[in-house]
Amino acid sequence: MPCERKPIRYGHSEGHTDVCFHEDGKYIVTCGSDGDVRIWESLDDDDPKSVNVGEKAYSVALQNDKLVTAVSNNTVQIHTGTRVAAGSSDFMVKVVDVADSSKQKTLRGHDAPVLSVAFDPTDEFLASSSCDGSVAVWSIEDQTQVVNWAVLQKSSDVSNAKSLCRLAWQPQSGKLLAVPVDTTVQLYERNSWTHVGTLCDDLITQVINVVVWSPCGKFLAAGTVGGALAVWDVEAKLCVERQKHERGYTVCGMAWHPSGGQIAYTDTEGCLGLNVKGKK
Repeated sequence: MPCERKPIRYGHSEGHTDVCFHEDGKYIVTCGSDGDVRIWESLDDDDPKSVNVGEKAYSVALQNDKLVTAVSNNTVQIHTGTRVAAGSSDFMVKVVDVADSSKQKTLRGHDAPVLSVAFDPTDEFLASSSCDGSVAVWSIEDQTQVVNWAVLQKSSDVSNAKSLCRLAWQPQSGKLLAVPVDTTVQLYERNSWTHVGTLCDDLITQVINVVVWSPCGKFLAAGTVGGALAVWDVEAKLCVERQKHERGYTVCGMAWHPSGGQIAYTDTEGCLGLNVKGKK
Protein backbone atom coordinates (compact mmCIF):
# COMPACT_ATOMS: atom_id res chain seq x y z
CA MET A 1 0.00 0.00 0.00
CA PRO A 2 2.27 2.81 -1.25
CA CYS A 3 1.83 6.08 0.63
CA GLU A 4 2.76 9.66 -0.14
CA ARG A 5 4.25 11.55 2.78
CA LYS A 6 2.99 15.13 2.88
CA PRO A 7 5.28 17.89 4.24
CA ILE A 8 4.78 18.42 7.97
CA ARG A 9 3.02 21.48 9.37
CA TYR A 10 3.86 23.31 12.58
CA GLY A 11 0.71 23.15 14.70
CA HIS A 12 1.72 23.63 18.33
CA SER A 13 4.57 24.64 20.60
CA GLU A 14 7.41 22.21 21.20
CA GLY A 15 6.28 19.34 23.40
CA HIS A 16 3.82 16.47 23.51
CA THR A 17 0.95 16.46 21.01
CA ASP A 18 -1.99 14.22 20.13
CA VAL A 19 -4.25 13.83 17.10
CA CYS A 20 -7.59 12.34 16.08
CA PHE A 21 -10.01 12.58 13.16
CA HIS A 22 -13.62 13.67 13.30
CA GLU A 23 -15.67 10.47 12.96
CA ASP A 24 -16.71 11.27 9.38
CA GLY A 25 -13.18 12.41 8.49
CA LYS A 26 -14.10 16.05 7.85
CA TYR A 27 -11.57 17.45 10.30
CA ILE A 28 -8.22 16.67 11.88
CA VAL A 29 -8.10 17.62 15.57
CA THR A 30 -4.79 18.18 17.37
CA CYS A 31 -3.75 19.31 20.83
CA GLY A 32 -0.42 20.36 22.27
CA SER A 33 1.65 21.55 25.20
CA ASP A 34 0.57 25.13 24.44
CA GLY A 35 -2.86 24.16 25.80
CA ASP A 36 -4.55 24.64 22.44
CA VAL A 37 -6.87 22.32 20.55
CA ARG A 38 -6.78 22.99 16.81
CA ILE A 39 -9.35 21.87 14.25
CA TRP A 40 -7.93 21.51 10.74
CA GLU A 41 -10.07 21.18 7.62
CA SER A 42 -7.01 19.70 5.92
CA LEU A 43 -3.23 19.68 6.24
CA ASP A 44 -3.21 22.75 3.98
CA ASP A 45 -5.51 24.71 6.33
CA ASP A 46 -3.59 27.92 7.11
CA ASP A 47 -6.14 29.12 9.64
CA PRO A 48 -7.32 26.20 11.78
CA LYS A 49 -9.88 26.91 14.48
CA SER A 50 -8.19 27.09 17.87
CA VAL A 51 -9.55 26.66 21.40
CA ASN A 52 -7.44 27.01 24.54
CA VAL A 53 -8.34 24.34 27.08
CA GLY A 54 -5.66 24.83 29.72
CA GLU A 55 -1.97 25.28 30.35
CA LYS A 56 -1.16 22.05 28.49
CA ALA A 57 -3.25 19.53 26.57
CA TYR A 58 -1.86 16.00 26.59
CA SER A 59 -4.58 13.99 24.92
CA VAL A 60 -7.64 14.54 22.74
CA ALA A 61 -10.59 12.31 21.85
CA LEU A 62 -13.64 13.02 19.70
CA GLN A 63 -16.86 11.03 19.34
CA ASN A 64 -20.43 12.01 18.45
CA ASP A 65 -19.26 15.63 18.18
CA LYS A 66 -18.11 15.49 21.82
CA LEU A 67 -14.53 16.66 22.34
CA VAL A 68 -12.62 15.49 25.41
CA THR A 69 -9.14 16.64 26.38
CA ALA A 70 -6.70 15.73 29.13
CA VAL A 71 -5.06 18.83 30.55
CA SER A 72 -2.78 17.10 33.02
CA ASN A 73 -0.23 14.38 32.39
CA ASN A 74 -2.65 11.59 31.60
CA THR A 75 -4.56 10.00 28.76
CA VAL A 76 -8.22 9.87 27.78
CA GLN A 77 -10.34 7.83 25.43
CA ILE A 78 -14.00 8.16 24.47
CA HIS A 79 -15.38 5.28 22.43
CA THR A 80 -19.16 5.23 22.01
CA GLY A 81 -19.60 8.83 23.09
CA THR A 82 -21.34 7.76 26.30
CA ARG A 83 -18.31 7.08 28.50
CA VAL A 84 -14.84 8.54 28.93
CA ALA A 85 -11.84 6.67 30.33
CA ALA A 86 -8.93 8.51 31.91
CA GLY A 87 -5.72 7.28 33.49
CA SER A 88 -3.35 9.44 35.49
CA SER A 89 -0.43 9.68 37.90
CA ASP A 90 -2.57 8.54 40.86
CA PHE A 91 -2.22 4.96 39.47
CA MET A 92 -5.98 4.69 38.83
CA VAL A 93 -8.15 4.49 35.72
CA LYS A 94 -11.58 6.09 35.88
CA VAL A 95 -14.48 5.44 33.53
CA VAL A 96 -16.99 8.29 33.64
CA ASP A 97 -20.48 8.60 32.20
CA VAL A 98 -20.53 11.60 29.84
CA ALA A 99 -24.15 12.50 30.63
CA ASP A 100 -23.74 12.15 34.41
CA SER A 101 -20.21 12.55 35.75
CA SER A 102 -21.29 11.25 39.17
CA LYS A 103 -21.54 7.80 37.56
CA GLN A 104 -17.96 6.59 37.73
CA LYS A 105 -16.14 3.29 37.79
CA THR A 106 -12.63 3.15 39.25
CA LEU A 107 -10.10 0.54 38.18
CA ARG A 108 -7.41 0.01 40.82
CA GLY A 109 -4.40 -2.26 40.50
CA HIS A 110 -1.53 -0.42 38.85
CA ASP A 111 1.44 0.46 41.07
CA ALA A 112 2.67 3.48 39.10
CA PRO A 113 1.28 6.24 36.82
CA VAL A 114 -0.93 5.15 33.93
CA LEU A 115 0.48 5.64 30.42
CA SER A 116 -2.48 4.82 28.19
CA VAL A 117 -6.06 3.55 28.16
CA ALA A 118 -8.10 1.95 25.38
CA PHE A 119 -11.75 0.85 25.25
CA ASP A 120 -12.58 -2.51 23.74
CA PRO A 121 -14.97 -1.78 20.80
CA THR A 122 -17.75 -3.75 22.51
CA ASP A 123 -17.35 -1.76 25.75
CA GLU A 124 -16.84 -4.92 27.81
CA PHE A 125 -13.15 -4.45 28.54
CA LEU A 126 -10.66 -1.64 28.94
CA ALA A 127 -6.90 -2.02 28.47
CA SER A 128 -4.30 0.12 30.21
CA SER A 129 -0.52 0.41 30.28
CA SER A 130 1.47 1.71 33.21
CA CYS A 131 4.88 2.86 34.38
CA ASP A 132 4.83 -0.18 36.69
CA GLY A 133 5.84 -2.20 33.60
CA SER A 134 2.49 -3.85 33.04
CA VAL A 135 -0.35 -3.89 30.55
CA ALA A 136 -3.69 -4.81 32.10
CA VAL A 137 -7.15 -5.68 30.80
CA TRP A 138 -10.13 -4.84 33.01
CA SER A 139 -13.78 -5.82 33.13
CA ILE A 140 -15.45 -2.40 33.12
CA GLU A 141 -18.68 -3.61 34.71
CA ASP A 142 -17.02 -5.62 37.49
CA GLN A 143 -14.16 -3.11 37.96
CA THR A 144 -11.77 -6.06 38.17
CA GLN A 145 -8.49 -6.90 36.45
CA VAL A 146 -8.90 -9.79 34.00
CA VAL A 147 -5.27 -10.23 32.98
CA ASN A 148 -1.92 -8.53 33.48
CA TRP A 149 1.23 -8.81 31.37
CA ALA A 150 4.58 -7.60 32.74
CA VAL A 151 6.05 -6.71 29.35
CA LEU A 152 7.21 -3.09 29.65
CA GLN A 153 10.25 -1.41 31.13
CA LYS A 154 9.42 0.15 34.49
CA SER A 155 9.72 3.89 35.10
CA SER A 156 8.84 6.29 37.90
CA ASP A 157 6.74 8.70 35.84
CA VAL A 158 5.18 9.25 32.42
CA SER A 159 7.79 11.92 31.68
CA ASN A 160 10.68 9.43 31.81
CA ALA A 161 8.90 6.36 30.44
CA LYS A 162 10.70 4.66 27.56
CA SER A 163 7.44 4.55 25.59
CA LEU A 164 3.94 6.03 25.84
CA CYS A 165 2.71 2.50 25.06
CA ARG A 166 -0.48 3.62 23.33
CA LEU A 167 -2.60 0.47 23.08
CA ALA A 168 -5.15 -0.36 20.39
CA TRP A 169 -7.97 -2.91 20.02
CA GLN A 170 -8.91 -4.33 16.64
CA PRO A 171 -12.00 -2.43 15.39
CA GLN A 172 -15.51 -3.88 15.49
CA SER A 173 -14.75 -7.23 17.14
CA GLY A 174 -11.95 -6.30 19.53
CA LYS A 175 -10.54 -9.74 18.74
CA LEU A 176 -6.92 -8.60 19.05
CA LEU A 177 -5.19 -6.16 21.39
CA ALA A 178 -2.04 -4.56 19.98
CA VAL A 179 0.64 -3.68 22.54
CA PRO A 180 3.85 -1.83 21.60
CA VAL A 181 6.75 -3.51 23.40
CA ASP A 182 10.21 -2.11 22.72
CA THR A 183 10.73 -2.31 18.91
CA THR A 184 7.86 -4.74 18.30
CA VAL A 185 4.08 -4.91 18.49
CA GLN A 186 2.73 -7.85 20.48
CA LEU A 187 -0.73 -9.20 19.64
CA TYR A 188 -2.98 -10.75 22.28
CA GLU A 189 -6.24 -12.59 21.63
CA ARG A 190 -9.45 -11.51 23.33
CA ASN A 191 -10.92 -13.80 26.03
CA SER A 192 -8.10 -16.37 25.97
CA TRP A 193 -5.61 -13.50 26.48
CA THR A 194 -2.89 -15.59 24.86
CA HIS A 195 -0.04 -14.11 22.86
CA VAL A 196 -0.78 -14.86 19.20
CA GLY A 197 1.77 -12.89 17.21
CA THR A 198 4.56 -10.34 16.89
CA LEU A 199 4.89 -7.54 14.33
CA CYS A 200 8.41 -6.29 13.64
CA ASP A 201 10.54 -4.88 10.84
CA ASP A 202 14.19 -4.03 10.18
CA LEU A 203 13.26 -0.32 9.88
CA ILE A 204 12.01 -0.31 13.46
CA THR A 205 15.20 0.02 15.48
CA GLN A 206 13.87 2.33 18.20
CA VAL A 207 11.05 2.02 20.69
CA ILE A 208 7.48 2.12 19.39
CA ASN A 209 5.39 4.84 21.04
CA VAL A 210 1.96 4.44 19.49
CA VAL A 211 -0.07 1.97 17.41
CA VAL A 212 -3.39 2.42 15.56
CA TRP A 213 -5.58 0.01 13.59
CA SER A 214 -7.02 0.75 10.18
CA PRO A 215 -10.84 1.10 10.24
CA CYS A 216 -11.17 -2.24 8.41
CA GLY A 217 -9.08 -4.01 11.06
CA LYS A 218 -6.68 -5.55 8.54
CA PHE A 219 -3.73 -3.19 8.99
CA LEU A 220 -1.84 -1.74 11.94
CA ALA A 221 0.29 1.41 11.88
CA ALA A 222 3.02 2.30 14.37
CA GLY A 223 5.18 5.32 15.15
CA THR A 224 8.49 5.29 17.03
CA VAL A 225 10.55 7.60 19.22
CA GLY A 226 13.01 7.84 16.33
CA GLY A 227 10.42 9.00 13.80
CA ALA A 228 9.93 5.72 11.93
CA LEU A 229 6.41 4.99 10.66
CA ALA A 230 5.34 1.50 9.58
CA VAL A 231 2.17 -0.31 8.50
CA TRP A 232 1.66 -4.08 8.72
CA ASP A 233 -0.79 -6.47 7.13
CA VAL A 234 -1.68 -8.09 10.44
CA GLU A 235 -2.87 -11.49 9.21
CA ALA A 236 0.23 -11.92 7.04
CA LYS A 237 2.44 -10.25 9.69
CA LEU A 238 4.05 -8.42 6.77
CA CYS A 239 5.27 -4.82 6.81
CA VAL A 240 3.64 -3.22 3.75
CA GLU A 241 4.65 0.41 4.24
CA ARG A 242 7.69 2.15 5.69
CA GLN A 243 8.19 5.88 6.11
CA LYS A 244 10.55 8.13 8.06
CA HIS A 245 9.56 11.39 9.68
CA GLU A 246 11.23 14.02 7.53
CA ARG A 247 13.07 15.44 10.56
CA GLY A 248 13.33 12.31 12.66
CA TYR A 249 11.16 13.69 15.46
CA THR A 250 9.50 11.41 18.02
CA VAL A 251 6.02 10.35 16.89
CA CYS A 252 3.64 10.60 19.86
CA GLY A 253 0.18 10.70 18.25
CA MET A 254 -1.40 8.80 15.35
CA ALA A 255 -4.88 8.49 13.87
CA TRP A 256 -6.28 6.66 10.88
CA HIS A 257 -8.82 8.46 8.67
CA PRO A 258 -12.25 6.74 8.80
CA SER A 259 -11.97 5.97 5.06
CA GLY A 260 -8.65 4.21 5.64
CA GLY A 261 -6.89 6.36 3.06
CA GLN A 262 -4.84 8.62 5.34
CA ILE A 263 -2.81 8.40 8.53
CA ALA A 264 -2.27 11.59 10.53
CA TYR A 265 0.58 11.80 13.03
CA THR A 266 2.01 14.35 15.45
CA ASP A 267 5.39 14.64 17.12
CA THR A 268 7.08 16.04 20.20
CA GLU A 269 8.08 19.22 18.36
CA GLY A 270 4.46 20.27 17.79
CA CYS A 271 4.21 19.22 14.13
CA LEU A 272 1.36 17.57 12.22
CA GLY A 273 2.03 15.19 9.34
CA LEU A 274 -0.06 13.14 6.94
CA ASN A 275 0.59 9.99 4.94
CA VAL A 276 -1.85 9.55 2.06
CA LYS A 277 -2.44 6.19 0.42
CA GLY A 278 -1.41 6.29 -3.23
CA LYS A 279 -2.90 4.48 -6.18
CA LYS A 280 -1.46 1.13 -7.18
